[in-house]
Amino acid sequence: MKNINLLLIILISLTSCTSFENAGKVLRNEKIKTTDEFLVKKRKPLILPPDYDVLPVPGEKISKEISEDEKIKRILKSPKKKEIKNNSSSTERSIIDKIRK
Repeated sequence: MKNINLLLIILISLTSCTSFENAGKVLRNEKIKTTDEFLVKKRKPLILPPDYDVLPVPGEKISKEISEDEKIKRILKSPKKKEIKNNSSSTERSIIDKIRK
């Protein structure tokens, strides 16, 4: 009976030590590891698009008009094709075709 009582007292004192440790941290005002709400990364405010109030008509196709500058850029970026003279032999054509591949 004495052993059981002694064992219970030791067990209760060991479990209460952890709560004393937490109480000590609170009384000493130690900082607990948490996320800091003041270190939030700020972002730009959201902006509504200019045509937000305009609703599209169902089934209407949206036409994308290409400006002349874009047309010129597309033309300049297109690969240039080299023309082969018609008077070349078939072996020359086959060699040129293999080179292009």
